[in-house]
Amino acid sequence: MFKSFFPQAFVFDLDGTLVDSVPDLSWALNAALAEMTQPQVTDAQVRTWVGNGSVKLVERAVMSLPDIDDPETLTSTLHAGFLKHYKTAVCQHSCLYPGVFSLLEHIQQLNLPMVLVTNKPFAFVPPLLKALGIEHFFSLMLGGDSLHEKKPSALPLLHAAQHMGIAPDQCLMVGDSLSDFKSARAANMPVLLLEQGYNQGINLSDLQPDCLLADINQLHGLIKPI
Repeated sequence: MFKSFFPQAFVFDLDGTLVDSVPDLSWALNAALAEMTQPQVTDAQVRTWVGNGSVKLVERAVMSLPDIDDPETLTSTLHAGFLKHYKTAVCQHSCLYPGVFSLLEHIQQLNLPMVLVTNKPFAFVPPLLKALGIEHFFSLMLGGDSLHEKKPSALPLLHAAQHMGIAPDQCLMVGDSLSDFKSARAANMPVLLLEQGYNQGINLSDLQPDCLLADINQLHGLIKPI
């Protein structure tokens, strides 16, 4: 890919792409479940539920529970509890994937703009990035509630490209999920997918992204100006 196309800007997903956030998401979800005397869930389960925002995460958790009479009410109450607990532990155990900081530093040294587009509620985004020491790399951060549509809509990526003043087809979306892929395709933006993240059991190679890597650490060596 990089032999024929060199991106002029980068749009990064967050959870599963730059950050392994499942430990804190699981903790907050289990804290909320415990308050409602519901069974606990595992990190492995949560990894298959992440990627479409906090409401969808909680909906998937509720669907995994046995003998639920009123899933809609439970989802609403559980979501409120999840947000309450996650606010207190947004970066207790979350961590950058290996190579992320040096990758972002490398892109910055090339004077290429970077934007973050995640489906995570925006209120949690700046605190998480600040705790991890990477907030200064991004000229714009968009959460799942920043605009009236989120991924897989094209809108967040088109907004990001417009913010950077670069055509979508000259940017590169870096993500880990079907949602990232669909958003990029809808925006006519090249997309690189990472197998390291939260792909909900999908075989990412079947999607035929423009580039597929095992993990983000492999990307650093590919980003060299033509």
